[in-house]
Amino acid sequence: MRTKYGPKTRKELSNDAINTLFKNGYFHEWRAAYEIAREINKNIPKYWGQVKPEAVRFIILRNKLPVTKRTNEQRLQWRADEGLRERPSQT
Repeated sequence: MRTKYGPKTRKELSNDAINTLFKNGYFHEWRAAYEIAREINKNIPKYWGQVKPEAVRFIILRNKLPVTKRTNEQRLQWRADEGLRERPSQT
């Protein structure tokens, strides 16, 4: 648990990083898990455990990002869902 003055946890940092990547349009093209993990790890200190490509799927599911998944050459790849890129406002 994070205190008022302590650093964010690794989970919070990875959630922030993947949401930032999604907002900046990183998922407009197909991205492999190792590419996404490499971008997330740029925000996590080197002396902490780094995010592995196997964990990317769980980070995406945890944040409920509207992405499409495909298997290409035995690797999972993700891209922003064309129909859900812009979330309609619920009025």
